[in-house]
Amino acid sequence: MTLEAVIFSGIGTLAEVAELDRAAWNAAFRTHGIDWNWSWDVYADLMRHGGDRQLAARYGAHLGQLVDAESLDRTHQRQFATMLAGGVPLRPGVARVMNWAARGGVKLALVSRSEMEPVRALLKATARERGGVAFDVAILREDASHMAPHPAGMVAAITKLGIGQGRAVAVVDTILTRDAAHGAGLPYVGFPGRLADNDADVFNATGMAHALSPEALTSAWRGIRNQAAE
Repeated sequence: MTLEAVIFSGIGTLAEVAELDRAAWNAAFRTHGIDWNWSWDVYADLMRHGGDRQLAARYGAHLGQLVDAESLDRTHQRQFATMLAGGVPLRPGVARVMNWAARGGVKLALVSRSEMEPVRALLKATARERGGVAFDVAILREDASHMAPHPAGMVAAITKLGIGQGRAVAVVDTILTRDAAHGAGLPYVGFPGRLADNDADVFNATGMAHALSPEALTSAWRGIRNQAAE
């Protein structure tokens, strides 16, 4: 049996975008005349429970305020895409892994709770750094009935890749995406970003890479707990 695919569990596994995402939400609030300004702590706490389109609705319910969450989300997605288009570096080792996969015939998939607009902006902004390597499969918000921590997005990626069970490894950056990979029966490499700052002990217990590498991915896929990191 050979490793046939690497599944990135969100755009946060490609680039550190959480601060831009928070800024996009605050820009959306200003656009809609809503007197909210999420601090990092507020944003991070909301994201720990799932960064879906209900984020604004959930916050409004907490405050006892009714808002048009759908309109806010659409504005947020546009603002986020604009910010990503301005340029953002890939996280350590990502370009190396993508080029390694392309050379070795290993398929690449992206599972993201974002919509197409910000994903397209991020991929366009990082195309040169990735050497033009593209994803074979993308499962976005509209493509799965549920997203992390539910495994539906991961399962959809495996199905669309057309590979057998046990032939893929996931890259996860939060506890939610880790749980999604586990639920889909996927081995994974913990590659936590800033949103997982408080979860370092959890990732240390299961294997964590500070820089992504082919060695870390193949070790995780083979079930080696002492994963390699650059």
